[in-house]
Amino acid sequence: MVEPRSNTVPSPPDTIEYAGFWLRVWAGAVDICIEALGALLLTLALDFLLRRFGRGFGIDPWDSKVFIGVSFILILAVGSWLYCAFFESSAWRATPGKRLLGLQVISADGGRVSFGKATERHLMKFLSLFCLTIGFMMSGWTQRRQALHDMPCDCLVIRVPVKPFTLLRR
Repeated sequence: MVEPRSNTVPSPPDTIEYAGFWLRVWAGAVDICIEALGALLLTLALDFLLRRFGRGFGIDPWDSKVFIGVSFILILAVGSWLYCAFFESSAWRATPGKRLLGLQVISADGGRVSFGKATERHLMKFLSLFCLTIGFMMSGWTQRRQALHDMPCDCLVIRVPVKPFTLLRR
């Protein structure tokens, strides 16, 4: 007799330690600082170019400032998405902030998260944010320490031993 196939995802082993709320907050703070600094540097470079060459193309200084403000927002939005999606779907399975604190993002079956899933997870953070940030706080009391944006993607943030931080592979 053949048993019917189960559509449930096998649960991860009991040895996994889920990352709690405060570790995730500090990792997120590090990542936000890196993202904002990157966006600021790119925007400053763009501002320098517009100041230097903008008048030659007939760009008014006031229009230049408005353009720089909008550019910062767009660079930060797109940059943070690419930052999170590329790092979380990489072999590191973590952004530099998460890696610094010994955290990794994995799928429910323990595998690496795809770029698409990491993108979905990042976009779902807006849901967590717009629910008065309660979606982020949920990682403090849910069974697998999942925030609201982890649940639709079936992702877990786990603790791993902290390795020496390096940007280069050996």
